[in-house]
Amino acid sequence: MVGMTEQILIPGPVGQIEIFVDRPKDELKGFAVVCHPHPLEGGTPQHKVPVLFTQIFTELGYIVYRPSFRGLGGSEGTHDHGQGETDDILAVIEYVRQQHPNLAFYAGGFSFGSHVLANCQARLSEELRPQQLVLCGLPTGSVVGLRDYTTPSIDGDLILIHGEQDEITLLSDLIAWAKPQKHPITIMPGANHFFTGYLKQLRQVITRYLEVYFIVYSSLSCAPPPVATLLLPPELSTTPK
Repeated sequence: MVGMTEQILIPGPVGQIEIFVDRPKDELKGFAVVCHPHPLEGGTPQHKVPVLFTQIFTELGYIVYRPSFRGLGGSEGTHDHGQGETDDILAVIEYVRQQHPNLAFYAGGFSFGSHVLANCQARLSEELRPQQLVLCGLPTGSVVGLRDYTTPSIDGDLILIHGEQDEITLLSDLIAWAKPQKHPITIMPGANHFFTGYLKQLRQVITRYLEVYFIVYSSLSCAPPPVATLLLPPELSTTPK
């Protein structure tokens, strides 16, 4: 279970952005931004997959920031099909970097939240990207009967996790998107889009991926690569004028 959660509001491109903040019990080792599924389909920061991300990240020593997308909860604005939401998450990343200038950055998203984080990854320079990026149920084509996604090509240290029987964001679409980029995909045999009945296995895969990073750097007796300050256009900056 996620422990005591703090709720904050920060300025964003079109108004306030609501963020839920969860802190680790022990030493603070990094910070993470977690993005939830589609807000028009019932997705919230309290969805089971973002909550699972939060549990994993805090157990590993990361402070976690779970923003609400536009028009949801205390976040102002209206749904913008991933474009405005990308601007908002870039603003969240800038804000969080200001709070933790010397800590490493991680990110995880599910479904629509994965799409938004992929957009962010494409727009961030290499030194500003998360050290590790976890994308679950990433939509890369048509969501049956609902909408189409154009997901940009991305690179960096990332893991794609997908249900074999995902009926919403088809595995075949993800493979077609990932193949020319040579991204490996971790497939959950039998799992649907929401990883129903597979949360234990999802936790294991994400945890192992994140833990390898710290094992490598611990063995080298050095700190993770330094983080940098995120620079946004003036109209999107959350830096006080």
